[in-house]
Amino acid sequence: MPRPRIVKETRRPVEEREPPRASTLKPHEWLSEESLTEYNEVVDSGGIFDIYLSSVAERKIKAHAVNEAPNRLEVMGFMLGEVRRWKGRIYSLVRDIVTTHLKSSSSKVRFDPEAFPNLFHGLDDSGFDYILVGWYHSHPGHTCFLSRTDLETQRSIFDQPYHSALVIDPITRDIKTFKLSETGYEEVAFAVYEPEVGSKAKAKRSRKLKVKPSS
Repeated sequence: MPRPRIVKETRRPVEEREPPRASTLKPHEWLSEESLTEYNEVVDSGGIFDIYLSSVAERKIKAHAVNEAPNRLEVMGFMLGEVRRWKGRIYSLVRDIVTTHLKSSSSKVRFDPEAFPNLFHGLDDSGFDYILVGWYHSHPGHTCFLSRTDLETQRSIFDQPYHSALVIDPITRDIKTFKLSETGYEEVAFAVYEPEVGSKAKAKRSRKLKVKPSS
């Protein structure tokens, strides 16, 4: 099927807003010792994480990867959220994910082109005014990193400073988030947060695909 035609691009201002409260944060249970050290360094310094992953999105990503782990099949999807600024620092808030039927193997994955309508319906039904803040995929049994193909995807589609790539390995139980860097890519620390009660109920519903925030 033909790709959808983008007829309009909306640039949203970056909202000045404090990150989720420290009491709502926790490290992911699958963080490696090295990644956990980076997490603790951010917490101990009172710093700001590059990425805040909601427990809702975390559960969906983990379940998606774990369900296909026995078949050693990769999974993938988009991460939906918001881009915010606090004390001069830009950070991303991943509120939810969306995916659809996939064509995958143990080392490759892509959306099934026949399932694009389902993917777009999933975006429309997200229930809030989202920005694509990154993507996730799994490496079943291969550990967490960005392959050459992953890096090309990141550079061609997710090249903004707020874009990230989350990689999860449901076999070795590892999870990492990455961003582009001058030398290629680098791991960045993230925290899992528990959404405030009622926060989604107040969210504005939208059916428009938002591409980029304005700087």
